This record gives sequence, C-alpha cells and structure tokens, in this order.
Amino acid sequence: MQIDKDTKALIDERKKNNAPPLESFTPQELRALRAKMAETPAELQVNISNVDDFYLKGSLGPIKVRKYSNNLSKEPDKKNPLIIYFHGGGFVMGDLESHDLVCRHLCKETEATIIAVDYKLAPENKFPASITDTKDAIAEIIKDADNLQIDKEKVILCGDSAGGALAAVGTIMSRDKIVPKIHGQILVYPWVDLTMCRKSMDIDIEGMILNKDTIKYFADHYLNSYEEQVDWRASPILTPDLSNLPPTYIFGAGLDPLVDEGDAYKRRLLSFGNEVHYRLFPGQMHAFLSNSVQLPTALICLKEMGEAAKNIFSKL
Repeated sequence: MQIDKDTKALIDERKKNNAPPLESFTPQELRALRAKMAETPAELQVNISNVDDFYLKGSLGPIKVRKYSNNLSKEPDKKNPLIIYFHGGGFVMGDLESHDLVCRHLCKETEATIIAVDYKLAPENKFPASITDTKDAIAEIIKDADNLQIDKEKVILCGDSAGGALAAVGTIMSRDKIVPKIHGQILVYPWVDLTMCRKSMDIDIEGMILNKDTIKYFADHYLNSYEEQVDWRASPILTPDLSNLPPTYIFGAGLDPLVDEGDAYKRRLLSFGNEVHYRLFPGQMHAFLSNSVQLPTALICLKEMGEAAKNIFSKL
C-alpha cells in the first residue's frame, strides 16, 4: 500500500502525540477541534479581492453562505461562472472556516465565483436537514444570479466527503428539475454509500484520521434509523436512475475507507452513459484536500479541480 511522504509524516505525528480517535469526542468538541485545524499560517494564506458572508432564505431557517470573487476583469458588470461548494465533515462538523482555504484556492484557480454553503449539522439537525439546505441554497443562489453577478448558465456543484454527497444529490435533483439546472459536478472522496459495506472500509492504518468506526460514528449522528442508509438522498450511489447527468470529475484518495465508493460511483455513472473523469491520489488519506498545510499534495488536487471546472465551463 503506497503512502506519500507527507501522509506518513502526519500519521507519525498523530501516533507520537497519541491523537485520540475522532469518535471519542462529542460533536461539539469535534467542531472546536476542526476549527483549530483550520488555522492557516500567514505565508500560506490566499488573498481574494472580495469575500462576503450573507444569509439565504431556507425552509428550515436561514442558511449562511460565503461568496468568494476576484474582480480581475475590466468589465465590472461581467457575470462570472459559479461553483457552489459543500464542505466535508461527516455531516457533523465543518463550516465556512474549515474549508475557507479550499474555496480561496478554487476561486483563484478557476476565476469563478465560489459560494460555500454552511448547511445545518447533525445531530442537532439530522437527515434530511442537510439535503433540504442543499436544495434551498441552490435554488436561492441561482434565483438571485443577477444580484450576485453570476452566470446561471455556468454552474457547478462541488464538495468533499459528506459535501461530495450533497453535491451529488443536488446534481440529481437538478436533473429531476427539483432545483435549477446544474452543468457539472466535482466530487472529492465523496461519501455516497452509507451502508458502509465496501471492501475499502477495512483500510485502517494506525494514526489515520478516518476509519470505519469514525464513519459509523458520523452515520449514527446523522441518520434517524438504519433504514435511511438506503434512501438515495443519503446514499446517492443507490439512486435507481443515474442517466442524463452533467460532466462529472471524481477525485479519490488511496488510503481512504471511502475510496471504493468513489470508484463505484464512477462506474455507475459510466454505465448510464455519463461523461466521467476519475483521478486517484494513491498515497493520500481522507481529508487531505482541506489540510494543504500538512499535506501539500492537496495543492495539486486543487489545481486539477480548477482545470476540471474550466473544462466544464469552456464547453458551455
């Protein structure tokens, strides 16, 4: 099994510090821990000309979002392509701060507007609250396209882990005309199968951030019952019909218990005749994308995500 040098260094550090497993914390403690991990050294920060927080109307209450845009154009009224970003964190942790650096990099790489969605978290807001926020956020953002100076004919959904699942569900809802038209999706190690039955769930290297026990902890907080595991909104890979979806880019990590899910989702999408591109980072572990400080391979992934977005936009 391949382990990249930066991954091994982080694993060794976690072992040396006897880092407790994530499932030993309460959700509230996890959120505080995740917030501390999101702190970025000054030399690694990415400056974006316009970063604005505001709220969208949601049927479960207000949804906080953050808009990133770089006004590089001499045309002040020009409408930018849009990427709506859903953060990872097992539906239990993560927020606008945890993936702020990811969104800044994406904004710079793509020259698109990025709007990150701070959807409601479990266990306070169990399934399908995050799905409802996803649906409402997409609809409200695109409805307000003119005021937000975004081109509603160039919209991509993007997310990592749990956020990748939300992006996948949002794309399916778009195909079904539940939300406005989406033109592509970029999914990073998406958690698309909550049955947790695939072989890669057995990947468990001491010191890794995620293993099956951690995943079960998140699922137990998120779902109301075991029966919900097979609801397509919880496990989009189980959607009966995956035809007529827009171009899809999937990025996987070889040391990730979720890696088989991303590969299987690729295969299901291909079986329905969709355009799918898949890229594996074999020596990386889950959550590497949002930890570019310690896992600089994330910067390669972010650059490739940016290229994927530009490829999608260029064909519209």
